[in-house]
Amino acid sequence: MRIVPLTAMLLGLMLVSGCSHPDRVGDGPVAPARAALPPLPERWRAVADAAGPVADGWVAAFGDPRLAALVAEAQEKNSDLQAAAAQVQRAAALARQARSGLRPAVQAVGLGSRSHIEIDDIEIGGQAGLPVPSSIEYDSTSFLGLAQASWEIDLWGRISDGWYAALENEAAARADYFAARQSIAAGVARAYLVSIEASRQVGLAEEAVDTLEHLHRLVGLQVREGVAMDGDLALIRANLEQAREALARAQGARREAIRALELLVGRYPAAEFASGIDLPPMPTPPPAGLPSTLLERRPDLVAAERRVAAALHAEDQASKARLPRLSLTGLAGAVSDALENIFDPTATLFSIGGNVAAPIYQGGALAAGENIADAELRAAIAQYAGAALAAFEEVETALDSGVVLRRRRDAAVIRVREIEEALRIEDLRYRVGESSLLDVLQIRQQAITARSDLATIERMEREQFVTLNLALGGSWNAPEADPPEISEKDGDANP
Repeated sequence: MRIVPLTAMLLGLMLVSGCSHPDRVGDGPVAPARAALPPLPERWRAVADAAGPVADGWVAAFGDPRLAALVAEAQEKNSDLQAAAAQVQRAAALARQARSGLRPAVQAVGLGSRSHIEIDDIEIGGQAGLPVPSSIEYDSTSFLGLAQASWEIDLWGRISDGWYAALENEAAARADYFAARQSIAAGVARAYLVSIEASRQVGLAEEAVDTLEHLHRLVGLQVREGVAMDGDLALIRANLEQAREALARAQGARREAIRALELLVGRYPAAEFASGIDLPPMPTPPPAGLPSTLLERRPDLVAAERRVAAALHAEDQASKARLPRLSLTGLAGAVSDALENIFDPTATLFSIGGNVAAPIYQGGALAAGENIADAELRAAIAQYAGAALAAFEEVETALDSGVVLRRRRDAAVIRVREIEEALRIEDLRYRVGESSLLDVLQIRQQAITARSDLATIERMEREQFVTLNLALGGSWNAPEADPPEISEKDGDANP
């Protein structure tokens, strides 16, 4: 009878076990997760005419090269993104580790020994029965080389379930990475817009200080000439110091905003970025798609759904731990008294066997494992439902905020125009003695406040555009880049 070499058999088993791959792992809806959601409306409630496919590339919609460059820099240098990329690599390695259980494990064993035995004063009886001194010496040398193999056959799919769970977790990590990319891009855009508004607020505060300093000098001359009262000069001085305090506060806010921006792009927060004073043009409001498509579009929701799928596989794996396990073991090698003869066919040896093990009593460990898996599944479903509802709320709020901000912006523009006209008229009345300086200063302060509020609303409008795109799952750039690939030294080439 011909015996198939063990190595050939193991290679065949490795090929068979390596051919299987789960269908649709990391893709497609997960029924228990979707079932936890309430009925979804056919369209967004906040805005009736927001339908249309969600577009990618919202950074380019601003038409601001500086913003685009800052976002690109953050994608390369931000430490949170680097950590997210490392988590993808970790999840991929864990998936490969989980798959290794489907393949045979082979290890090599080499042994070598040398012994020397010497026995003295052995009594050997002669004719006269007298002891005869004698000794025996014995040298022994042996070399043993073995290849040992073991393989658990995945009869019930328990090991495969562990692999599938790891693959789903890898898909979740990749989705988390894409979510982090989008979140960082949105954070940079917001910080950039805030830094511009802060610079505009500094400009307004400087203008107020310059105006009051000029007025202070003018009223000082009038007091010396006897055409103005000391009370007017004191009032101007008080308003001037208030304006200087507001300027210092605005300058501090600008430095704080610039440091936040520098931190996001991976620079040292030295407040050295030269922020402009002109906001980028307001892009056209984006189409919002349909609520039903948000679940596939937002990467954070994709990640949460993949974790539900992973928990389902983990629950199946825990329930199958009660079933019997079939394992094969084998070894092949050679033993010889000389190293050069270790490959002599006459010195070979081999053994192959199998065993079946079924759990009978584990002290409640198996039941506890099932309870843990069930609890983790319920937690994953609840977390998915919560994340999905929060995502819908973010979109509805962002859509509603866009309508509100457009109305506020229109009203603020009219307010600035009217208050500046009122200031011009009141200043003329003061010059001809028909109004008091206090009235002029009050209207001037209202004009400064109105212009400051308009600057804030214009920044908030653009920030709402960023927030809406992020809530809709629109990518900051199209197409999205993949996470860093696992280096070759970390791949399947290693055991």
